[in-house]
Amino acid sequence: MPAFDLREFLLLAPEILLAIGGLALLLAGSVGRGVPGRVAASLSLFFLVATALLVLTVEEVGPEPRLILGSSFVLDGFARFFKLVILAGTALTVLISVRFVDDGAYRAGEYHALLLLATTGMMFMVGGFNLVSIWIALELMALSSYILAGYFKRETRSNEAALKYFVLGALSSAILLYGASLLYGATGELRLDLLAAALPEAMVTGRLLVPTGWLMLSVGLLFKVAAVPFHVWTPDVYVGAPTPVTAYLAAASKTASFAILVRIFVQGLPTLLPDWQIVIAAVASVTMIWGNLAALTQTNVKRMLAYSSIAHAGYVLLGLLAASVIGLWSVAFYLLAYTFITLGAFAMVVVLERREYAGEEVSDYAGLARRAPWLAAAMLVFLLALTGIPPTGGFVGKVYLFAAAVEAGWTWVAVIGVLTSAISLYYYFSIAVQMYLKESTRDTPEPLGSPALTAAIATCVVATLVLGLFPGPFIEFAQAAGLPLP
Repeated sequence: MPAFDLREFLLLAPEILLAIGGLALLLAGSVGRGVPGRVAASLSLFFLVATALLVLTVEEVGPEPRLILGSSFVLDGFARFFKLVILAGTALTVLISVRFVDDGAYRAGEYHALLLLATTGMMFMVGGFNLVSIWIALELMALSSYILAGYFKRETRSNEAALKYFVLGALSSAILLYGASLLYGATGELRLDLLAAALPEAMVTGRLLVPTGWLMLSVGLLFKVAAVPFHVWTPDVYVGAPTPVTAYLAAASKTASFAILVRIFVQGLPTLLPDWQIVIAAVASVTMIWGNLAALTQTNVKRMLAYSSIAHAGYVLLGLLAASVIGLWSVAFYLLAYTFITLGAFAMVVVLERREYAGEEVSDYAGLARRAPWLAAAMLVFLLALTGIPPTGGFVGKVYLFAAAVEAGWTWVAVIGVLTSAISLYYYFSIAVQMYLKESTRDTPEPLGSPALTAAIATCVVATLVLGLFPGPFIEFAQAAGLPLP
């Protein structure tokens, strides 16, 4: 095993800085009355921006990936792209959380510290090049996420969400780790490129270890992205968790999970491509169908968006299924667009949300176009993007994902994607009907103003439209994040 060079730790300066920021907020939040909410949010944004600048300056990405710290981590365009997307998603989550946390009777410093620590785990995940280092980073993200889901500890729904998330998340992590151990037992390797090289011989000599190992590994990874049939935790957790946390799980956490799913399958299991493509095709198809059909019957907006996120996991899997250059960069582009779209949609829920969970029902949006025209227009943009209608980033992303699947010969899966996207128009636009065609009632909640929340929604709207109208530079950015194919 290569020796560790202490100077290589400097290349992990972004992750180290963010971890220091999270721990500092955690310690400060436990002293006296803790850190005021707006101060904690400002410090979080400072650390996130500083970390992004370090990612751009410290991590020099050349034509060849650079392995560091005994090949546990890799510096490449793929890792840098997803680190920046995750940092952007976390920064928007902080903005969405400001008023929400201020209204609660909980310590803001601890909340923002957990966000930073979860993000640190995600950054280590997307840069991981060893199954063990990836798993450890995933657990750092997961443990912080479990606590965030139950952050409103006096709310029954929040407690239930945290418990369900913890139990099922721990089970999936155990399955993932056991699958990795079986692959290690068959090949003697944990580093992804060496694992890929050792698999052909192991498939002959390892008998059932290899198929059992990669299937269990797949189950653990597919749970993290909420793909059917490993999605059962998603609706209850999304509804019960504080809404900014739900947005964070739906955007940043899902982006990081897809990043390691793609890296492990493409760089660690290329020899098994024909086998895992069949599994991914089946999972993607069922995920798109079930996610959209289940969303049709929902009247709670958060639960509707939860099933919507399940369906979108199926769309993203089309890019991995294609296992082509266009497929991989279309996954990156779509996750970039999806981050802004999803955070914007959940930010709109926060705008109307009150105690006793008012503002979460579809009927609560009645007459919003008359009460707050620009908020209704913003929500309409997000609904168009989620459906995949131009001129939004969601449309461009879906076009390339479907094109990649067709080009790779998986036309029938792409057709399912197109048909289920058409189905989604019904439930997304049930909200638009309420906003523009229904009259508000005395019980309809009024939107609350917040500069931070307004800035987050405006940023998401602009990003969603820019990604749809001028996708060229962002496609080039996503193409630079491609992984080498076998």
